[in-house]
Amino acid sequence: MHANTILPLQHMKNDSHAAWQTIISFIVRFVALPPLVALCAIGILHHRLGYFPGESYGVTLMCLSLLPFLPYPITWLIPSLRHRGRFIQRGMAVVFSVIGYVTGTAYCLLKGLHGIELAILLSYLFSGLIIALLSFLCHFKCSGHASGLAGPITLLGMQVSPVFFLGYALLIPVFISSLRLKRHTREELMAGALTPSLLLLLLVPLLG
Repeated sequence: MHANTILPLQHMKNDSHAAWQTIISFIVRFVALPPLVALCAIGILHHRLGYFPGESYGVTLMCLSLLPFLPYPITWLIPSLRHRGRFIQRGMAVVFSVIGYVTGTAYCLLKGLHGIELAILLSYLFSGLIIALLSFLCHFKCSGHASGLAGPITLLGMQVSPVFFLGYALLIPVFISSLRLKRHTREELMAGALTPSLLLLLLVPLLG
């Protein structure tokens, strides 16, 4: 086989491999969406430990999962938003998340929920505010994916079982996929992972 035939074949092979890596990276980031991780974490805490009793369970899921998730289908379904790309999607995700976290915290306080429930909602609220301020004022894209995964892992490890701390290993594919897609820098990923973890280490002993 001539060299001029081998080179295009090698190029096609490399392109195919890169395409698969990109697809896998998108899948990893979708599975690790903060609203989906929050849904799982709150569900485990509710069913295993009885946190967020009664209607507060549904309200908490709406505030931590549904509202933060809405920007993704909205930006996909509305062409004018979809054409503006990732920038508008991230901006809307941050805004909707903060609205959800503020609403959840206000509900928690009005209904007299306290202790761990309040610590959880405050950790989401403070994390969301920090990410929003760093994004909009400092143009530092603190990773919401890293934050939305590390926080629940820390929480479940502290409250349910230390076995959940093994979940920190899941941050590796999230970091790799984010770097591969050029969504974040290493510093932005580390900042995202550390923010909710440190807040929970402070708030849970303080309020729990």
